[in-house]
Amino acid sequence: MVVSLANQKGGVGKTTGCVNVGRMLADRGYSVVLVDSDPQANAGIHLSVDVVACEEAEKTLYYVLKGAAKAEECLVETRNPRLRVLPSSLKLAESETELAAQQFSHNTLRSRLAELRRSVDFILIDCPPTLGHLVTNALVASDTVLIPCQTQPLAFMGMGTLRKQIDFVRERGNPTLSLLGIVPTFYSGRTTQDQATLKDMHDTYGQEVHIFPPIPNTTLYPQSSAGGDALVAFNAKAPGIGTFDLVVQTLIAERDRRIVRASHGVMTHG
Repeated sequence: MVVSLANQKGGVGKTTGCVNVGRMLADRGYSVVLVDSDPQANAGIHLSVDVVACEEAEKTLYYVLKGAAKAEECLVETRNPRLRVLPSSLKLAESETELAAQQFSHNTLRSRLAELRRSVDFILIDCPPTLGHLVTNALVASDTVLIPCQTQPLAFMGMGTLRKQIDFVRERGNPTLSLLGIVPTFYSGRTTQDQATLKDMHDTYGQEVHIFPPIPNTTLYPQSSAGGDALVAFNAKAPGIGTFDLVVQTLIAERDRRIVRASHGVMTHG
């Protein structure tokens, strides 16, 4: 099952969500690959991946997209060996213009991950903070999308644009793409602005999209990157971990439903 964490705004918690959900799935015994689709390579760096060495060896997502390397050959183990990373590098930024020049390029990532998705339980894609070709490729390759959204007015207002992008991908290349839910992030219940934005999320999207409990604003998540692992590996009771556990439970249930549907001959994205 392939899951994109997407939001065109930066700093909303996409990478934090990827590394913690990925680690929690791996801790439950699932095989997980985290595809770092952001040229900033933060997901790999967070999990102690030597992204410079990977780039020098030409074993990053950039070379996978070019067809110069296979995804399976580029995976790097983390401290939990069931969680592996397909690393990024700054060179991945060149893929935006290269993909734009190719016909039918929106299918490139789906094609490159086809073999890998048959051999692992979950693929999580950490999307860059754009709505460009890398994100379109991620959405076309995905079964479902999780949207982290900061409880700030500007972040919330950008949600409509992302929803349009998801609808565009459904119409043009991936009609079965689902929306797993929205995760409100950096929430401070003591501020009226955060309270109002969270209420707006529920009022606007709550009838059609599952909205998870908010992740509180805490310095623990950025601090965990200095330790080279997800926060859950250091503090399983940290604020917000309960929400990530709900995301994990939802993903597992969704995967199980898809397996049952496939066994009964109902077509799913593959």
